[in-house]
Amino acid sequence: MMEEEKKTFEERLSRLNEIVAKIEGSTLPLEEALALFQEGQTLIKGMEEELKAASAKIEELTGTKAE
Repeated sequence: MMEEEKKTFEERLSRLNEIVAKIEGSTLPLEEALALFQEGQTLIKGMEEELKAASAKIEELTGTKAE
């Protein structure tokens, strides 16, 4: 299991917010900006998958389709 997968959704969201603030708030070297961007994209992908799974579970439990 990857390190990011061990973190809670909230911890990953917090890290994503840190990344956004760092990219928006300063002039970074290109290499660092690209690394942060890539980390952010990885976080987003994992969080989207977790949200889809949660939505599917809600649909299963309630018998309705979430929108």
